[in-house]
Amino acid sequence: MTIRFGLTTRILAIGGSMLLACWIMLIAFYYWSSDLTRTAANPRPEQLAGIADLLDADGRERDIILRALQSATLEVRIVQSLPPLNAGADAGSRPAFAPYRDLLGDRLLAIRAAPRPDGALGQRLFPRVAEVIEFWIRLRGGETLLVEARTPFIVTLSGLPAGLGAGLLGTLFACAAFVLLHREIRPLTRLAAAVDRIDPAGDPIHLPAIRSSTPEIGALIRAFDRLQTRLQTMMRSRFAMIGGIQHDVRSFATRLRLRVEHLPDARERERAAQDIATMIELLDNALLTARAGVGVLDEELLDLALLVQTEVTDLKAAGSPVQLESAPAGAEAWVIGDRLALRRVLGNVIDNAVKFGERARVTLSSDGKQISIHVDDDGPGFLPEHRDILLEPFVRAEPSRARATGGAGLGLAVARGLVEAHGGGITLGANGTVGGRVTLTLPVFEPAPPGDDL
Repeated sequence: MTIRFGLTTRILAIGGSMLLACWIMLIAFYYWSSDLTRTAANPRPEQLAGIADLLDADGRERDIILRALQSATLEVRIVQSLPPLNAGADAGSRPAFAPYRDLLGDRLLAIRAAPRPDGALGQRLFPRVAEVIEFWIRLRGGETLLVEARTPFIVTLSGLPAGLGAGLLGTLFACAAFVLLHREIRPLTRLAAAVDRIDPAGDPIHLPAIRSSTPEIGALIRAFDRLQTRLQTMMRSRFAMIGGIQHDVRSFATRLRLRVEHLPDARERERAAQDIATMIELLDNALLTARAGVGVLDEELLDLALLVQTEVTDLKAAGSPVQLESAPAGAEAWVIGDRLALRRVLGNVIDNAVKFGERARVTLSSDGKQISIHVDDDGPGFLPEHRDILLEPFVRAEPSRARATGGAGLGLAVARGLVEAHGGGITLGANGTVGGRVTLTLPVFEPAPPGDDL
């Protein structure tokens, strides 16, 4: 059974490792700032000269003086002879000992670096730390003064500086902490990228399933997966509900229209029939927008120029003052879209132009990447402060767009929803002379290069 630590435990482990690394760095800074180097452990040349003079001057109290000079880093004793050179390495030629040679002169017999007796491993890894410096000085009586200077660094039995193991271990922990931190953050980054792609109206997004993640991250991934399923189920249920409502209301509207035909007053009969037609159109717009919202449009390859021409011809035949001024031909007018939805968009926009601007002029243009449909009218136009809000449902800009013209204020909102579902956009502006302009943009169909499907 694999033991998995929680996110809290892992964060505590990472934080503890980083604190340990900081502690080791502080200790290293203390050693460095305190100048506790190998050279600092050696007595100064003046001290050596003073010790030699003191022992030469008062031979009766040499034992007391020698005991007083002993310390953890300094050992002073008198020997009878200088041992052979192979007993220690000659260090007198080192530049750091030049002041000793200059001050002591011929009295300085030798300076040797001898290994510490408490470990050979430290001598191999840190030779300057694990060595003892010996100063051999001739006294006037013929004896030899030996002064041994030991490093102030505390070493272990293996001869390594104390704290080195903790420092190495802390460094390893810090490196492991950074690796673990990156490993723990990476699933969250992948999860965020996947969640950004979730579309309640589209297909389910596969969320990353990371076995090595913490239980909390795994629970978060599963929660987002359940949320995605609930959102998509809710959207499809809403679409089904709207479709059912539309079907039932259309049935009642048809029966109501048959009853309206028997009204004796022709004016009331016409007004009632118009209200019923508006209600059915409102339901059709709502259903079509709901279909676009859940991504269930019936897409096909369409010649948009031909579609616009057909719509304009039908509207002109119905008595609407609309005119098609120009349209691109060829491959630049092909788009992928829902025929019914695009005809509804054109119908709503042109109907608004005729209703509020007396007539509509339709112009098509293409730059090879997208095709634009401009619908101009001769009405009061769109005020700059109203252009964005007019694309919202049930919004009118009074008094220019008066309620006397009828409608529910959904034409442009429905058009925007359907166009955006096709990957396009809609903007309101001015046509340059008088009146307003509604511009619809749709991406032009680009066939895949040969060989891409292999």
